[in-house]
Amino acid sequence: MLYQKHENNKKNNNEWSFDQAVEFLTSTREFALRPDLDRLRQLLERLGNPQNACPVIHVAGTNGKGSISAMCAFIAASSDKKVGLFTSFYLSNYKERIRILDGKKGIKKIYSDPESAEISEDNFAKIMAVVAFEIEVMKAKGYDVPTELEMITAAAFIYFAEKKCDLLILETGLSGTLDSTNVVENKIASIITALSYAPAKRVGKSILEIVAENVGIMSKDVPTILYDPFDTELSEKDAEQATKIIQEQAEKIDSPLKIVKKADIEIVSSYVSEQSFFYQDMGPFHIQFGGDYQTHNAAIAIETARQFLDARTIEDGLAMTKWPGRLECLSKEPSIIIDGAHNPQGVQGLKKHLEKFLVGRKLIVLFGALANKDYQKMLEIFLSSNLYHVAQVICTEPDFEGKLSADKLAEKIRIILNNQQEDIKVSTQILDGQLPKDSFSIYNNKVFYSQDRNLATQYAFDLAKANQLPLVVFGSQHLIGNIRPGLIALTEGKDL
Repeated sequence: MLYQKHENNKKNNNEWSFDQAVEFLTSTREFALRPDLDRLRQLLERLGNPQNACPVIHVAGTNGKGSISAMCAFIAASSDKKVGLFTSFYLSNYKERIRILDGKKGIKKIYSDPESAEISEDNFAKIMAVVAFEIEVMKAKGYDVPTELEMITAAAFIYFAEKKCDLLILETGLSGTLDSTNVVENKIASIITALSYAPAKRVGKSILEIVAENVGIMSKDVPTILYDPFDTELSEKDAEQATKIIQEQAEKIDSPLKIVKKADIEIVSSYVSEQSFFYQDMGPFHIQFGGDYQTHNAAIAIETARQFLDARTIEDGLAMTKWPGRLECLSKEPSIIIDGAHNPQGVQGLKKHLEKFLVGRKLIVLFGALANKDYQKMLEIFLSSNLYHVAQVICTEPDFEGKLSADKLAEKIRIILNNQQEDIKVSTQILDGQLPKDSFSIYNNKVFYSQDRNLATQYAFDLAKANQLPLVVFGSQHLIGNIRPGLIALTEGKDL
């Protein structure tokens, strides 16, 4: 229907390529900070309101949104539903943000071909051409131009509607009320994940204002599932106020509220990249995720799904869920752990995980961050452990706008380390590829840095392998996306 409309209007123009579609999207980034859903609603109305074609589980919050969204999607697909999954972030390319898990067969296919769920380049290009055409009409009529995020959200809705999905899982970006996904009308559940101070610092708002934005996804008579604020990094006072705001909103709109508490979770076995647990009187559940906090995220997905599905389906779906870049173990020799932790709460979770499984070990660390993140607090948390020892740090840069330069990052780490220890004075040194390749000695009085991610990654890997030490990579989801394929290649494709 939508494709035909585009065909009738494009005359003799050539079809767009995937690269052209991405180029068109990125050209609109200058409009990124204009929160207003009217533009998107106008665009969607011109497209036939595809956002209302099927039921939605809406996911907001600070930490854990991607993991919880994936868990909900795999659980629903295990009931043989065709599930559309739209996420706020991607590791490698735009296509990852728009996925369809086509029932049990779709899950099975993902295990042999991880990219099988992603929208194809051809479909992406065709749909973006439709969106671009309608935007040109809007511009001609004097309407404001939608942002990049609004356009890709519209593209996702078109794709899911055209493919006749049974259910959508939508992950918000930064906020809730004015997030581009908050135009849907057919919600069956709203989820608010672990709340953190990180977004408040990034956008200059108080934590309570951030909470107020997140409750914007709650809908009348629609259940809300909440990660208990008292189980997050929030102070007791802020957790109490956050809970009060959410409870008051739930009462106001008659939204049944379920608060999922850490105390209701019992972990029975835990390994580097998987664990089993009971939630209340259900289980045991098995997940392919490391980190105690992931059992809490899984409990959120369980509590959401139990309203619609039986316990066996939930168990099967959780056990099959895969989500790369979250405390992911890429190799055992050397041990390589990559994690998208990019705020203090995420790094705290990573630290606890390492203190459980790498206690007493020396670590090689590869780190990169965005300049607008609280990277100093992240580093202070990570470097403060007495249960593991950071033997060598290599700093690099993610391939993303707003990245923190590797040399500035190395200088920040130098200052933190020198403040922590008196016996060794640390300096910084650029990594230029001329260091000894035969021994790869540990230089615990230096912090190396390079803006060349490939060089930094190769050196970090070789250093870990030569010294048989674990390599830990974190600081930015963009960095993880940039270097994950290279690390897998270095481990000869042993993606564990």
